[in-house]
Amino acid sequence: MITLQQDLFQTALNAVTRASGKSGLQAVFALAQLNVTTDGILHLSCFNGETAARATVNVDCTEDLCVCVDAATLKAVVETLTGSIRLQVDGSALIIQGAATRTSLRVVDETLPMLDEHDLHPLAAFPGGTFRSLLRVLPFASTEDSRAILQVVHLMLDQTQAVALAADGFSAGYVTESIEGPKEGVSISLPLASTRLLSALIEERDTVQLGTSGSNRVLFRISNAESSKNLLLATVTIDGNFPAAQIRTLIGDARTNAIAVLQIQQQSLLQSIRMVNAMGTQSTFLKISNGAIKIASAETGTGQARNILDGTASGENAQAWLSAAFLKRAAEAIKGELILRMTGGTKPLLIEAGSFTAVIMPMLSDGFKDPFPEDEAIAISLPDMAIA
Repeated sequence: MITLQQDLFQTALNAVTRASGKSGLQAVFALAQLNVTTDGILHLSCFNGETAARATVNVDCTEDLCVCVDAATLKAVVETLTGSIRLQVDGSALIIQGAATRTSLRVVDETLPMLDEHDLHPLAAFPGGTFRSLLRVLPFASTEDSRAILQVVHLMLDQTQAVALAADGFSAGYVTESIEGPKEGVSISLPLASTRLLSALIEERDTVQLGTSGSNRVLFRISNAESSKNLLLATVTIDGNFPAAQIRTLIGDARTNAIAVLQIQQQSLLQSIRMVNAMGTQSTFLKISNGAIKIASAETGTGQARNILDGTASGENAQAWLSAAFLKRAAEAIKGELILRMTGGTKPLLIEAGSFTAVIMPMLSDGFKDPFPEDEAIAISLPDMAIA
């Protein structure tokens, strides 16, 4: 007989079942494994073929137990219970007892990979807030199968700094954070699905320990003593040629060659992006004219949005057509004021705020009209005047 509290069991299930999934070819991916010995620690595990997750829960137990059951069904049953829960195996069924309920789940004869924190060879430890900051690049990763090399979040660690990069061929995100890292520099490309799982599980007050386990596997230990969180995730690394050096060069060139520098409030930019989307288009026109920062949508059958952004500009007049979707990614990754650097209508645009940087390629402007034609200067030639 195993006895544990519903709230702790539910929290552990909510975490690890994110690493499970229905699969017609691999039924094992839909399972949750419960493993407990008389030491009083329940290991709850799920595996989806790419990522394995394990949570630990303190329990009272009088017997060893190791069974696999359907993860989604187990989670749904536990959600209906409160207070103390008792678990035991009866033949080929796992019996789940609440205060006035008794449910049986069929035991599946399978074994999931068992994770062990002793397999973790530490590289770096992060506060949860720091790791979440690095994951602000996640929306920039490609989701197109034809760009498999870009379907990752790329991490670069050294003794003092962690760098996260992601790109889709049209935009890129770049974040740096100070850490105490490995003596030797390390680069890791994390699969997109696994990184999304980490983003969902890691909270600001957690502690995240990153390490390796073999040549192509990384382990993450996510812990929080206040909430009794103790998660272990393992995932494969992608052995690709992520273009980190090219992205850093692109960012450096865009910063050096900027002809106009804009200081804009994030909320003002997001409001204008919503206005563009309301017109049923992503095509966005950004223009600096005599110190004013103007933004507009392309003209559509619905109409056209035009706005003046809250901010200041210095440098030369400049303009570019951009994707509202790419601008939105960058704006949502920051708070407060951002710096936007423009290098012209055909060269990358740079957005910076603190440790975050985004680079966005402009759109081809053929066929688009300037939404602000009144800004066009009228050249007036005055005759030379002779002083008598």
